[in-house]
Amino acid sequence: MSVKPDFAMMTTLQLRAYVLEHRDEDEPLQAYLDRRRSENPNSRVYKAEDDVTEAIADYLKSKRQQEAS
Repeated sequence: MSVKPDFAMMTTLQLRAYVLEHRDEDEPLQAYLDRRRSENPNSRVYKAEDDVTEAIADYLKSKRQQEAS
């Protein structure tokens, strides 16, 4: 039996890497999703059937405006 890592002590990048290496485990994935939601509370979650074309265009437009400033 191995010792479970402390997901709260991992950086987001470390947690992401752990999730990718342990795809069959639910707990690290849930910890990662919870962390991402807490870091980006206003992020929109899209469904597979959603057309994200407009959202991507809006995002790129805002990035260009930020770079121009």
